[in-house]
Amino acid sequence: MRLLIDEKGNTYLVNGKFDFHTKYGFITGKDLNSAKPGDVLKSNIGRTFRILNPNVVDYFHKAKRGPQAVTLKDCGTIVAKTGISSNSKVLESGTGSGLLSIFLANSVSPGKLTTYEIRDDFAEIARKNFERFNIKNINLKAGNIYEGINEKNLDAIILDLPEPWFVVEHAKKALKVGGYLTSYSPSITQSKKIHDALEQDFESETIETLERTWNMKTVRPNTRMLGHTGFITIARFMG
Repeated sequence: MRLLIDEKGNTYLVNGKFDFHTKYGFITGKDLNSAKPGDVLKSNIGRTFRILNPNVVDYFHKAKRGPQAVTLKDCGTIVAKTGISSNSKVLESGTGSGLLSIFLANSVSPGKLTTYEIRDDFAEIARKNFERFNIKNINLKAGNIYEGINEKNLDAIILDLPEPWFVVEHAKKALKVGGYLTSYSPSITQSKKIHDALEQDFESETIETLERTWNMKTVRPNTRMLGHTGFITIARFMG
């Protein structure tokens, strides 16, 4: 894969083996395949494109969307708050389009992420995203986590589900002592219900992350900001 950045800052994620066609002309697959990160290529009409190797953030932005996905700022918060790292044993449920899965899989690599998705149509979108970006350390399973968890000795369970409180009892049997159960919910009432279900055996907090950019020419915050997207409940299993 190659990441191309045009003169206006637009980005394109392409397979370097084939010709790349755009309104700014085309670049041959031969030139793309031989280019190194930092090289500048010209299209047949003279427009320039800088070449970079893509990373997980580029995959996140370019993945195909289906159901509403967890945002990048919330993905980062989940990983930071749970301490997920290389070889952590992590289970996700509510795969959706697979965007959070891609982020988590990058964090646990070379370990493997297991993710449950009950809907075949969502699973197919996620599977195509994983294949497109050549992500091989995700085990996508058809399953209903409300009915139970097969995996054991987990470092973290990450949920993006409408009724996460139904997973709490299963999580107690699947998590390591000190492991984390995390739930992403758009509604505070959902967060309250899982908080109440967690009270006895978990230490938990519920947070939201807000992101505001600054205009560094005027040294003032931009008018628009990425505000509320969801509530994140982070709960540590006490045993």
